[in-house]
Amino acid sequence: METLYFDVNWKTTSKENASFYRMQPFKKLGNLILVEDFYINKTPQFQGYAFQDNEDNYVGDVVWFDENGFDASFYQFYNFSAVSSLTYYYPSGKKLKTVQYKNGRKEGETIIYHENGSVLMKGKYEGGKPVNGDFEEVLNWDDYRLNKAHNEAQREEPIRMTEAMIIRDETGKTKNRQIIKKKIFWANSKQLAQEIWYDIANENTEPFKQINYDKLGKVLQTINEKDFEQYGREISNGVVYDYYFQNKFAVALKSKTSYKNGQKNGEEIQYFPNGKVLKIVKYSEGEAQGDQIEYNSDGSIKAKRIYKNGQPFEGNFDERFASDLFINQNYSKGLKEGEAIVKDESGTIVAKGIYKDGKPFNGTFVIKNENEQNELINVSNYKKNGVQKIFNYYLDDPVRTYTVVNDIKNGETVFYDNREVTGKLEYKNDLPYEGTLVESKKSTIYKKGFVAEEIYYRNEYDKKDENNIQKTIYFENGKRTKIANQSFLITSDRQDSYVGTYKNDKPYSGYFATDFNEFNHVDYYENGIVKYQYSNNYLENLEKYQYPNYDIKSTYKNGKIVDGPEYIKLDGQFVSKYWKNGVLTSYDIDLFAMHYFNRFHFELKNKAIEVTLFNSKKKAEIVIEKQGAKNVSKLIVEKKTLLSKSSFEIGNTLPNVAGNILYYQSDNAIQAGVIIGEKQNENDFDEEDHSQEFEIVTNLFISSINDNETIEENFKRIADEFSTEKGLETLLRREEETGILAALWFKKEKPDMGILILKSANNGYDLKSYLDGKVLGEKNNIELKNVKTEIENLTKLLEQKMNEDFK
Repeated sequence: METLYFDVNWKTTSKENASFYRMQPFKKLGNLILVEDFYINKTPQFQGYAFQDNEDNYVGDVVWFDENGFDASFYQFYNFSAVSSLTYYYPSGKKLKTVQYKNGRKEGETIIYHENGSVLMKGKYEGGKPVNGDFEEVLNWDDYRLNKAHNEAQREEPIRMTEAMIIRDETGKTKNRQIIKKKIFWANSKQLAQEIWYDIANENTEPFKQINYDKLGKVLQTINEKDFEQYGREISNGVVYDYYFQNKFAVALKSKTSYKNGQKNGEEIQYFPNGKVLKIVKYSEGEAQGDQIEYNSDGSIKAKRIYKNGQPFEGNFDERFASDLFINQNYSKGLKEGEAIVKDESGTIVAKGIYKDGKPFNGTFVIKNENEQNELINVSNYKKNGVQKIFNYYLDDPVRTYTVVNDIKNGETVFYDNREVTGKLEYKNDLPYEGTLVESKKSTIYKKGFVAEEIYYRNEYDKKDENNIQKTIYFENGKRTKIANQSFLITSDRQDSYVGTYKNDKPYSGYFATDFNEFNHVDYYENGIVKYQYSNNYLENLEKYQYPNYDIKSTYKNGKIVDGPEYIKLDGQFVSKYWKNGVLTSYDIDLFAMHYFNRFHFELKNKAIEVTLFNSKKKAEIVIEKQGAKNVSKLIVEKKTLLSKSSFEIGNTLPNVAGNILYYQSDNAIQAGVIIGEKQNENDFDEEDHSQEFEIVTNLFISSINDNETIEENFKRIADEFSTEKGLETLLRREEETGILAALWFKKEKPDMGILILKSANNGYDLKSYLDGKVLGEKNNIELKNVKTEIENLTKLLEQKMNEDFK
């Protein structure tokens, strides 16, 4: 077979027009072939095994090389072929390494050879992971790739075990280590360039030692465990050496960079492959600072630059832009000044312009616009003029082009997706006029300056596919007239599209879906009056948000739901009220926070408010009982009373109470209640009684239950309170902040600690603070408006005395 030749785009061509070639016949190994590609100057470009029937379906280790023959990229693919042992070769044809496989992954011994045939190192794998010996690479996890053949066959990918974060033990204790090493040898030598020691005893590949050597074997540095990142695998204090590699052998030093406390600090020196210095950059706390010198390969100075706070400040700079563009431009005192030339990877100039005072003045430029998008702009006299292009990572992959006259859009804007035109829109005086404005998941059609249609898509791709349309809204004279919605399904009324009509831009007839990020529902209107609501149990439908099915129907009367659930969405909470014939029968309060969710279900049962806790599945009851002339409210858990409280009127003498006193301030008076913790036996309740959800129920009981109202009135009022943001604040208060103005604790039926509030002779209030049964301070005849301030002052003195006694 003849050698295959390829052009720069890897199309087959003649030898005279070739940029690459592929050696044939291939080395064969069972149903595999060893693919070896070269640059036209005979420099290796690729080596790796593939299936004989498809040379693009790789197996095992594959490596690409750059134009200089250095390693460019390396991947390991699963080996599900019948060949369990693969052999790789040096460019000279000598054996480089042998790798054993089992069940697709590396298993058993891998051997790396010197070009003279002697063994350089051996390492053992188990289940794809290095477990013993020396290795050319120690990956952080079982990082294998599936090739196209396996994907097409829908083969199940083996489980990948991602390693846990490293947390280093800094106690200084001796560890029992299981050690493997990653070794880098200098090319054509048995001399090490670098070795890293890893401890894999705890299922992590945790580096704890590194040694670097020069070509003669002199030790350049030794990095110990304390010099690595505490939670990572990189060097935190020391020098990072990078090399030019060929088949993972170090050919020459590429750079050396000093680090301190995990940041670049000191010099970074980059080198040409011939060992000459390419560039010297100085860093301070991770930022480039001061002079930077760049050299030619013969040692002469190419450029001098100055950085300040990590940014170009003075001189001529080469900067990369997007994926394949390079800008050469000048800076003066931190501002771009003079000519800027932009080239692509082939060296072709794609933009050239002049900066003045840090701003584009005349010419073409590539910039990051105000939306952080890549943009090619045409500028004359500081203003955009002509066709501008916003593009993705590559210049030939536009997002849109638009026409500008003196910074004002006038003319055609063209939208693209994957290099195909998706819409065109004419602008007049910077405003859309005629055509289609295309956004990621929405298209807006304009006619003579007015919006005619808005089309929403399920995803940003395939905008021409009608099945991707989520909904379409129609307009006349700037007002909505109709909506056709395919984003949901009502199970009792199945339609391909649900239509709603507007009158004066307001829902009038048909179906109208809410447009929240979550907790959506559909309202149905007749003649401008909302009649029904369609919804679902959102907890059971969290995965169906893209096409929700609504199977719950609620009925409106006079604009309010009278049958079925009513939903109230607030910040951090979601309330569901359940109505029957206009009567509230139960409600849910759902609380959301970071890594937290809980539902509190309230229901009237047997003259009690029953509260069901979603997370613990426990229940609590709140009852109000008549005891003599007063009402007593009780919080009952597992048929045992946790708390009880009752109100009393504040008088001018110390009350005779059998519990602690809590004081609350209303608009025109101070109210008081006696609260008793009736838990007698520590074993009566478990730890969950002290959990956050029980604290919430306790707060609710203390702050929201009014024992002078009926249980039905309390039930309704709680629902009303927690339909507002303020209700959530009450629910989540700490126990000591539950709307309480002051508290007084008793010991042996006498005041022991806290604040006592009594009524004074002229309708004011007398205040006394107690500590250890003694009066610590008092304020007399205080007006209602000043009571809170004076209590705060007494409380500060009380806390100060307690702190002094504690010392």
